[in-house]
Amino acid sequence: MSRKKSFLLLNYFKPSIYLESYKKINLDSLKNSGIKLIMCDMDNTLISWNERIPNTDIINFIKSVYEHNMEFVLFSNNIRSRVENFAKKAGIKNYFWDCKKPLLGKFKLVRKLMPYKENEIVLIGDQLITDVLVANRGHIKSILVSPLGRVSGEKKIVQFLENFILNRLAQKNILHEGFYNEGELGGNYEIL
Repeated sequence: MSRKKSFLLLNYFKPSIYLESYKKINLDSLKNSGIKLIMCDMDNTLISWNERIPNTDIINFIKSVYEHNMEFVLFSNNIRSRVENFAKKAGIKNYFWDCKKPLLGKFKLVRKLMPYKENEIVLIGDQLITDVLVANRGHIKSILVSPLGRVSGEKKIVQFLENFILNRLAQKNILHEGFYNEGELGGNYEIL
């Protein structure tokens, strides 16, 4: 593969913003950037894979999204019972399970049901090969956060690919794991 094609391929895995946690998200800044819909992964983004119940921080974050007059959608690859139970306990009105990220099927359904423009949507997630990739394929902004935890038996191929892509992004000086944007963002996010 040529260097140019390799670089273009890496752009599919480039998040708009890289933060340590969803807790570091500046909702005022997102709103000022025109964001009206926040789509959010669940496992290892809001809660670790072995937790079931949303904590106070998560509930307050979601309430704050609604108080900023933005919509919040839980957008997870996990099963219905887990996503539905979490969403109800967290006060989330709109949630989707078995999204099969990075495929675009459920993403297109969300876009149909919640007809916001591409520049009005952001997706928050912890993985490059699911969350960031589906956001970039769907032409929306993405916020990559550090994973809260990893499944001990997580698919080795997924972890291998994630690490490989992180290393390639670091080599191209696009993204360095653990070096977050938050110090450079100032009052407004520069969303790529």
